[in-house]
Amino acid sequence: MLGYYYALLHKKQEEIRRLNECQSSLSDKQAQFNENEHKCLEPELTTTTWHGTLATSFDEIREAGIHTSYLEIAGAQFAAVFSAIAAKIASLLAEIASIEQIIANLLAEEAREKASK
Repeated sequence: MLGYYYALLHKKQEEIRRLNECQSSLSDKQAQFNENEHKCLEPELTTTTWHGTLATSFDEIREAGIHTSYLEIAGAQFAAVFSAIAAKIASLLAEIASIEQIIANLLAEEAREKASK
């Protein structure tokens, strides 16, 4: 019985380790993502490169469609993922505490049984 709970404890600890690695990697990706924001608005349109109504329409699409979505990903969507990871880690920590309590209870029960023999 104890073996099962020790294995379960190890599994939950491994899940936390993997989530922490994921969170760290995702944080790096977010930094890279933020560094590349300016690329949504490149190349800059000027009177020497491209101008007129088509250029204006293109610039509006680029700003409203691409850049706005990019900012949504960089802000709210990354935040939602980090929040979900943190919630899962908190849930796993609670499970680990519960498993550790069960293990402690089983060990205490074993000790009482050995003492009564």
